[in-house]
Amino acid sequence: MIAVRDWLPADAPGITNELGRRSVAFARTHALLRTAWAAVAGDPEAALKRQLWERHLGFVYGKAVGGDDLWLQHTYLVILAKAIAAGAMRIHGRSPEDLLDGRAFRDAGVHGAVEEDFFGWILGAPEGPAIVASLAGHAARFDLGSVDVDLLKVLYESLIDPEQRHDLGEYYTPDWLARKVVRRALDAPAAQSCLDPACGSGSFLFHAVRLKREALAAAGMPAGAVAAACCATVTGFDVHPVAVIFARVTYLLALGESLLAREDAISLPVYLGDALQWNVRRDAVEQDLVVVAPPPPGSRRTGGSVLRFPLGLCADPALFDAVVAALHDASEAGRDADAFLGGLAALGVPAEHRGTLRATYLTYDRLRRAGRDHVWGFVARNLSRPVALSDGARVDVVLGNPPWLAYRYMSEDMQERFRETARRLGVWVGADEARLVTQTDLSGLFLVRCAELYARPAGPRRRGGRLAMVLPMAALSRGQYRAFRTGDWTGVRAAFTEAWMLDNQAVAPLFRVPTCVLFAEVAERARPTPERVTAFAGHLPFKDAPEELADRHVTAGPAAAPRAVDFAAASPYRDRFRQGATLVPRMLCLVERRDGGRLGASQAAPAVRSRRSNLEDPRYRALDALEGAVERRFLRPVHLGESIAPFRVLQPFEGIVPIDEAGTVLDARQAGNRGFGRLADWMERADGIWQRTSAGRMTLSQRWNFHNGLANQFPTRCLRVVFSKSGQRPAACIVTDETAIIDHVLYWADVAVGIEAHYLLAVLNSDTVRRRIVHLQARGEQGARHFDKLMFTLPIPLFDGRIQLHADLAAAAAEAERVAGAVPIEPGTPFQRARRAIRAAFAADGIAARMDALVADLLGPDPFAPEAAPAEPELEEA
Repeated sequence: MIAVRDWLPADAPGITNELGRRSVAFARTHALLRTAWAAVAGDPEAALKRQLWERHLGFVYGKAVGGDDLWLQHTYLVILAKAIAAGAMRIHGRSPEDLLDGRAFRDAGVHGAVEEDFFGWILGAPEGPAIVASLAGHAARFDLGSVDVDLLKVLYESLIDPEQRHDLGEYYTPDWLARKVVRRALDAPAAQSCLDPACGSGSFLFHAVRLKREALAAAGMPAGAVAAACCATVTGFDVHPVAVIFARVTYLLALGESLLAREDAISLPVYLGDALQWNVRRDAVEQDLVVVAPPPPGSRRTGGSVLRFPLGLCADPALFDAVVAALHDASEAGRDADAFLGGLAALGVPAEHRGTLRATYLTYDRLRRAGRDHVWGFVARNLSRPVALSDGARVDVVLGNPPWLAYRYMSEDMQERFRETARRLGVWVGADEARLVTQTDLSGLFLVRCAELYARPAGPRRRGGRLAMVLPMAALSRGQYRAFRTGDWTGVRAAFTEAWMLDNQAVAPLFRVPTCVLFAEVAERARPTPERVTAFAGHLPFKDAPEELADRHVTAGPAAAPRAVDFAAASPYRDRFRQGATLVPRMLCLVERRDGGRLGASQAAPAVRSRRSNLEDPRYRALDALEGAVERRFLRPVHLGESIAPFRVLQPFEGIVPIDEAGTVLDARQAGNRGFGRLADWMERADGIWQRTSAGRMTLSQRWNFHNGLANQFPTRCLRVVFSKSGQRPAACIVTDETAIIDHVLYWADVAVGIEAHYLLAVLNSDTVRRRIVHLQARGEQGARHFDKLMFTLPIPLFDGRIQLHADLAAAAAEAERVAGAVPIEPGTPFQRARRAIRAAFAADGIAARMDALVADLLGPDPFAPEAAPAEPELEEA
């Protein structure tokens, strides 16, 4: 038995506990779905749906994903979402077929709410209808008729795997902020049309529809016409199939009483579509929407069949749907291509489109006869709607929260499309900012692309369409957004009119990273992002608070916009520091000695096993530890971030480092050829694990020596200054062990004399330096965290012992080193606690304040110091 209670309240904890990803119902249904899929996986139509789903996810996630687990998880979620949709609209007693294809909604004259999609394969499995009925029955135990929009959002966020949301770059907008953005962007809601091109579960759509309903009623529109008017002017797209279903239910809830009062059929304008239109060909030869049908699984063909639909046809949704229906009907009736073309003439399809559609019909007919046809209406209809909007009248307002998908998480194919589009629009990072490419994300390009495609163009006497989008606050200051901030893009221009700043250290709970909202208009003359912003601050009782509650806890006032950052090196020390070796996965490199028992341990080849940690990558956490003996010469001290504190080395780790004294990095074969059989055995087993769990683009030894991070440390140096690349407070010390290896979480430089090393320690450990670079640091939930080489944007001069200030700094650092060394730290003390104890000793001694004052003299006045700097929050060690 899965359920023990017959009637449950429809609240988020109840539904997620009973039906969520960690519920017994999910585990049981997932197992049944696996059996069902095994029974139909060879069916041509089922296989096609799976292939199209995988291809679609390539656009969704920016990389190739898939696998049975995700396929079955999405099937489960879609069935559940459709059951919730039916329950929310008080539709009961429908068959599994009716539930999945939305017959009840169509019978009621509500089109596009629920439709046949990729996941209808389940009905073709022997036990499929029973699985659907069982899951719908479990959902029906809840009072779904009481579901509201807030619950739908919480359910969506809880049902979709957080790792999937991260891969999508999804950061959901709190209700209070969505409502404020909508009311600010729609200043004439009765007359304006709007689009949310990345609608998620529908928060912005909900508030836009509610605002429009109120405005239309106030303008005197008859109640029976309000729902149709909303559906004609408020549109949403999203690329996640589960999100679209939830957004459609959210839309129905937003229509409220106007849905019941409607006089005629309506069609919900929420589509599973790619707002960026990377599937559309627009050039001198082609002006088509291209839908590719992949070859059947196991086929030797490398390319797929292509269905083309002229963009002019896509711009007329009613005619497009009629053509898609005619494709299916003519093929089912066995008509030839000429007969199909005759039907197109009767539908009023322009003659210039018929040649393309003739070829499409021949392809479609061949696919249908091969059993691969029933999903094309769903695919083509949804993909065509973004084209219809962009090639039609466009909209007055584009709003929402676009995906913040980072460039480094995109597939190579998506990175290529991203680069091509960004360069064409003039928002690609400049040549002097090439190092910022990996920090670029999709959100800025998404806004620019939507301005190009969907916002109404400006004219001499016509105001251009408005844009209002939630973006990472980096858009206001970081170098990768420099061209974006100008508004002067290729082919389209925008005048930025307003900016809101929501620092996650000032407003909580909110997003994991600092956030802004940008408002702009498509204009004939560009205007950059404003120098003054509206800054929000306050602590909310919970993230998704309604606006009325948020207004009691959050204030807003004028403030200066974040200043644009400049990462240009001002110190010659920048090029002297290098990042350490990328010794990951840790369990394959870091080891601990095994007890040899009464036999003792070999000194020549000690017995070791993988060092484990609860912070391991989930891919490795469940794997068994590696064990074996390794030649002693390849066991070296390894310094990680946990190994260092300010002015003091803490306990290093021990690692297997396959490198000889000349700096040659060895793989298993090379180690074996040189007679190091035990190292060869370890590396062979470790590389096997690496190849099974990584992207497979490099061997394990290549990974450890990425960018020569390992080989560059040879020949080893006797005096190295190291500092931690991340943390809330800086930590730097001197490493004198010539055998030690520096990991990539640290930067290092060799120095000739100890006095220069102490000079560098005084600067790198200084809170003066930290305060001057804090505006450059990447920021997350805990505030500014990453140092990298940002301190070298400050004018730190090369050490010169003839300069008294330099000598004074070195002497102060030597004293700080003495103070740090005197702090009692028991073995096994967490490094955070050790660092706090050392800093407390510095404060008590007064040495920290003396060094900070000396560093301030070294750097000179801060040109960017605010007139009255706000008090900083107390920082914790990390």
